[in-house]
Amino acid sequence: MQNMYKYLKSAIEGESKTEKQHDLNVFKKSEELALKYGIKYDGKSLVPTDLELADATFEAGIELLHSVGVYCKSTERVIRIDEEDILKSLNVINPLELGRLKEKVAVSHRYPLSPIPPTIIGGPMGGSVSEENFLYINLSAVLENVVQGIYSGAMKQFCGEYIKPKSPLEMLAVLKAARNERLATKIGGREGLALMGPSTPTLPTSYLLVSSDELYSSYDPQEVYMDDLKVDYETLSKCIFHQEHGNHYVSGQVPVFGGPCIGSAEGLAIIDVAETLQSKVLAHSSIHASGAVHADTGSSSAKEILWASNLSSLAISRNMNYYTARYYWNAAGICTDMMFYETAAQAIGDTVCGRDILLGPVGARGGVPDHSSGLESRFMGEIAQMATHLSLSEANRLVEKIYSKYEKKLTNPPAGKPFDKCYRVKSEYDLEPTEEYTSIYRKVSYEIMGNFPGEAF
Repeated sequence: MQNMYKYLKSAIEGESKTEKQHDLNVFKKSEELALKYGIKYDGKSLVPTDLELADATFEAGIELLHSVGVYCKSTERVIRIDEEDILKSLNVINPLELGRLKEKVAVSHRYPLSPIPPTIIGGPMGGSVSEENFLYINLSAVLENVVQGIYSGAMKQFCGEYIKPKSPLEMLAVLKAARNERLATKIGGREGLALMGPSTPTLPTSYLLVSSDELYSSYDPQEVYMDDLKVDYETLSKCIFHQEHGNHYVSGQVPVFGGPCIGSAEGLAIIDVAETLQSKVLAHSSIHASGAVHADTGSSSAKEILWASNLSSLAISRNMNYYTARYYWNAAGICTDMMFYETAAQAIGDTVCGRDILLGPVGARGGVPDHSSGLESRFMGEIAQMATHLSLSEANRLVEKIYSKYEKKLTNPPAGKPFDKCYRVKSEYDLEPTEEYTSIYRKVSYEIMGNFPGEAF
């Protein structure tokens, strides 16, 4: 708490700025640092193979965070982050265990080309979910053995009524959502499976309402969301609460390529590193989850995002001890081959570049209800396991092949079908993917397996 008090004082007494000025500072400084450290995207590769480039990106990330600080939106002042605090945090890590009972998972701290696959957290991961399908979508992920936790989606209705943000009705909806998530683990015979989220709340009190042994225990990481090198009092309050109660929590950030702070893939990679450092030094979270998206497509599977995310992952996993995760925001809807291709391209890069945890995936950019299923999470886990046999250059060649399958569809992706149209649901004890959905999954799986280099196995 000592550092938290110091940074809270800085939020009150620090340099006064507008948010627009801060965004401009981040943009300019990240571009300057890309030139200074020789960080250049060739516009073609998707999985970087230059480890010196990764190390340079890490140094640039440290300099960016130290130079521009973190903007506190509640006070309109800049929190300065001491370089000494950053450096002291790099090699400090506490073992991370998720879930309880027989579903307890020790998360592996991975590094580039680690033979151990990432931890797989399935579920709608903040995407929109209808009230009627909420239980079934979570249950479909619970039923997949490769899934080691569930990241909830955002329930949009309660008793048929649309939920007005920051209303008392939201609190009832959050309780219902969390109880359904836990119920799904019990019905699926995996009680104790880790929950992550919740994703429905907009009120801090709604988050804290479900922080209990019954729902989100200390082993079920709760979500603490932050913007690009920004924070606010609500976020800091949640961090203090979770620290005091010994809870694991995940700091989530979704930087936007083409947004006010980020104008290049190089800048995105540097900002991604700086935000990870921010999460460890300022938020003290157990896990940092990043899910950069492209402004033109709203997806995390565009080539600039793939390259920058993979570069930052290499930089972080080589130079600091911290658990990192990645959100998968796919452009296509589920029950399409493009949805599987997008997932595969990301899972291969994340695995070889040292990411610890994979989250999702969710289709239709998370904005259309019910575009998540357990079959997608199964596929993500299977591809990640296979990718542990690849080198960086092999991974890059494979991802380039996969990317060519969907690149031209990113701005006009196939809509797919919602969950209840691609899963046969008779009851909570009897649900499975339709034959159509299963055949698409098999087709793409066999195709990608056929493109893996033979020596990888």
